[in-house]
Amino acid sequence: MKAVASRDGPVQATTIVMVEMSESYPIWWQGIETPPPAEWVYMFEDFTEEVGAEQWALAAAIFITQTRRRTSVGPTFAELFTYLLPDTGGLPGAFPHSLDFAERRRAVAGFRGHAAIEWRRRGMISFDRGVIRSLRVGREFRERSRRRQRAREAARHPSESERGSTSALANIDVRQESNAEGHAYARE
Repeated sequence: MKAVASRDGPVQATTIVMVEMSESYPIWWQGIETPPPAEWVYMFEDFTEEVGAEQWALAAAIFITQTRRRTSVGPTFAELFTYLLPDTGGLPGAFPHSLDFAERRRAVAGFRGHAAIEWRRRGMISFDRGVIRSLRVGREFRERSRRRQRAREAARHPSESERGSTSALANIDVRQESNAEGHAYARE
């Protein structure tokens, strides 16, 4: 990088790394002549690969639940991705300088839409195509939530079979034993 002097002091030039692919560009970057930035490719892989997708989908579903509880409607894709990527304003990285407005919109919509499709396939979120604020949690997220609630409830209120086993422990004969100094104490 080369530092350039200005009246406010040295200015650092930024470099945008582009990924050149021998085949076509990713599906979410279709119709755009410039190759996608590396940050976008890496972030999309993180959003959709086995390990990362599960965590991102869960975070998305939790945000959707909180938003629906607070506002009674789902968040927009922009709100969801701004929550997930707060440091970059909901985008995976900077745009290439050569993109015009339509290409930028296509890139953002494609990236967000295809990441959300992967999370929908996993059952963590759901949405209606072309309907604003239709984001909602998916079947898998609801099932996990119910299992978690049942486990929490079971921990708070033990079942009859568990109560029976604890009352059986109370009926164990208590013998008196003495410790090294000769003091008596009860032992189960």
